[in-house]
Amino acid sequence: MNRKLFFAIGLLIWLLATIVFRLAGHLFFLDDDPAILTILWLVTVTALFLIAIALFHRHKLTRPERFEAAVLLVISGMTLDAFISERFVDIFPNMPESSAGSFGAWLLIAYASVLLAAFAPARDHRSTT
Repeated sequence: MNRKLFFAIGLLIWLLATIVFRLAGHLFFLDDDPAILTILWLVTVTALFLIAIALFHRHKLTRPERFEAAVLLVISGMTLDAFISERFVDIFPNMPESSAGSFGAWLLIAYASVLLAAFAPARDHRSTT
């Protein structure tokens, strides 16, 4: 397994998401519109879960490799988002401060969906014999 590749993919996804929410976060994190937040959560969980599964399958990862790859996909974003969450108002000036809680919850569910993908049923592509 190419660890650097999985780390880089995770970092790239984090960077793209951060840019999107810096520019257009006010369109998604609407505290007064639970329907938009629900759709955002469902789309995020589904997309990240399927992206992780596709990466695992494409690289023919064994079960143990899938767990390692999932961690590599999320570790950079989780670390960087800890700092970004602390500076929410400065990093996302287009979102009201009241959106910080919804944003933090969304981050947690996004990272959890990638980690949970490692548990999805899959056959090992390489034999252990």
